Amino acid sequence: MAAGISPALAALFIWALLLLPWLGRLTALKAPPSAWLFPLLPLPLAALPALWPELARSAGLAAWFDAALFIWGAVSLVWLLSLVKRDSSIMDVAYGAVLLALPWWLQWRGGQAASPQALLLLGLVTLGFGRNCAYILWRNLPHGEDPRYGRWRARHGSTWWWWSYFQVFALQGVLLWGWSLPLVLALHASGPIGATSAAGAALWLLGFVFEAGGDWQLARFKAQRRDAGQVLDTGLWSLTRHPNYFGHAAMWCGYALLSLAHPLGWLGLPVAAWVSWFMYRGSATRMTEQHLRKTKPAYAAYCARVPQFLPWPRTSEQP
Repeated sequence: MAAGISPALAALFIWALLLLPWLGRLTALKAPPSAWLFPLLPLPLAALPALWPELARSAGLAAWFDAALFIWGAVSLVWLLSLVKRDSSIMDVAYGAVLLALPWWLQWRGGQAASPQALLLLGLVTLGFGRNCAYILWRNLPHGEDPRYGRWRARHGSTWWWWSYFQVFALQGVLLWGWSLPLVLALHASGPIGATSAAGAALWLLGFVFEAGGDWQLARFKAQRRDAGQVLDTGLWSLTRHPNYFGHAAMWCGYALLSLAHPLGWLGLPVAAWVSWFMYRGSATRMTEQHLRKTKPAYAAYCARVPQFLPWPRTSEQP
């Protein structure tokens, strides 16, 4: 009988076992109810093949369940590497690396010639996530573990080695799996590149300019500034306080438009909304602004004249 157990069912069983220490720790830490979302989210999604077998067997969604196993294995390997390096922030580098490798792995595993839609998707993810991965590696490598992760390490002490698996790696693995849905659907879309996909590529390109351009301008600013309290308020940073986050959200919206070439592509639209919310109102923008308001006295005035997220000309000149 054991030979008949599917990999998805076995993975679901293992995940249920992992929930015991995860949820137990969240209870001990008196975590808010929202912290339980990511541990529990895979359970109903992983049960979909049993509840709706015809939908789950469709091209695209079946590959998405394969993607869950790929991502889970990848983040687990990165966690083991983090124990050797004593650096949990390597997950920031792995974010782009995993999302870059995933479509190529799925395309190779499928064993079929890539459609024009798939070639377009593979080109965009290679450029977008490849640049993101290289930039984070270049930015973080000389400085060791990111201070945010260092504070978590100090707070949790001797339990951090195993708790980091849940707090950092498994949690982000669930996030990556959810976000990967439009990538997988776009990869499995057939037919020529239509107007919607062309619009998606154009929106992706706009986002890439803001993300890559914002990162480049910020790196140049940090290298040239004379005072650590200075605030970058020129170039793309004069249009939005977070051009890299806006760009990242726009790129995901582009992926969602590409996924509409698949019959189930509409499932990618909520993912694009989720990513946009995360970049705008979720932890990305919120954590960054909390830190900058504490460390840069001029940041409050910058916030008063430059939009937080959507690009727009500044409301007034700096006095």
